[in-house]
Amino acid sequence: MGCSLATSLVSAVKKIRRALNPDFLFIEPSELVVTEEMRTATRMALRDVNYTSGPFVTLVDGPGFQDLWQDRQPLLLGQLSGADLVAVSKSDLISAVRMEAIMDTLKGYCRGILRLSVHSGSGLGELVKAMEGSS
Repeated sequence: MGCSLATSLVSAVKKIRRALNPDFLFIEPSELVVTEEMRTATRMALRDVNYTSGPFVTLVDGPGFQDLWQDRQPLLLGQLSGADLVAVSKSDLISAVRMEAIMDTLKGYCRGILRLSVHSGSGLGELVKAMEGSS
């Protein structure tokens, strides 16, 4: 994350925190940012605004996983290695066999992993518990 991007993120977090004081703030960086860079940028904002950060969740697109893993594995590993939790999204849009293959591929790189469903909402409760446990 370049210095200007980090500065922009810090500025946005401070403005949102001061203006809205949300219970949770989800930040979805571009797929080009690794998790450790996000941790550094969010720590920078702590100098001016008091808030609790975490957990860092990396979303992995279930249906697009194979292409992502093949084309951008080093970047994905940078996002996975620093994440507190990895969530495979759209898990209900792929076969159970394919989902298990994704989980098997990722589990060696993750601290925690869960499946998120588009239609049933499964996995959201676990995600909220993880967020509540970090505050």
